[in-house]
Amino acid sequence: MIFRGGRVIKKTIGTGVFFCPREGRDRDYAQKKARRWFTLFLIPLIPLNEVGDFVECASCKNTYYPDVLLGKTASEIEDVGTIAIRHIVVSMLLADGVVDPREREAGVTVVGRFASHPYGPTDLDADVTNLQVSALADNLEDLGAVLNEHGKENVLTAAVYLAGADGHVDRAEIEVARQIGRALTMSSARIEATIQQELSRLGLHL
Repeated sequence: MIFRGGRVIKKTIGTGVFFCPREGRDRDYAQKKARRWFTLFLIPLIPLNEVGDFVECASCKNTYYPDVLLGKTASEIEDVGTIAIRHIVVSMLLADGVVDPREREAGVTVVGRFASHPYGPTDLDADVTNLQVSALADNLEDLGAVLNEHGKENVLTAAVYLAGADGHVDRAEIEVARQIGRALTMSSARIEATIQQELSRLGLHL
């Protein structure tokens, strides 16, 4: 008696780290290709049609379409956020042409609030010297793509907090804050409301 038939065989074609939608965190993955084979006596002999590719989480074993790999990992999102916040701090510190010691202290605090790694005055000095304010819009565009509305408000609030850290704000600083809000794709109404709310909390006004 001859036993013949078909069998699907999965082959790993790639590995890496991705953001697992089920677990809500970064996990290792294996990208696999499934192909149907003609078998004889349960031995695969002839490759037939491809069934398709899929991504399998190494932790929960859930499978996803390959486009799940197009999203950023949690680590990448955090890196985008940290880089953008550092540019925001530098932009706000330089907005009025004077880097006040209280603003510097606030800048270190703000970056530390968003970053997962230590950040101190020496790091801030290096950023003020090396970071290009002209790169702010590009970095904020990347950040705006991964933040929800509440996250965008938090970023803009931090910018206004920096502007008022020396006890007063001027129009140049608020205009930079507005530019930050626009780059994050916030509506004009939401930008103004967020700015005014933080100014009120700080007891400041233009």
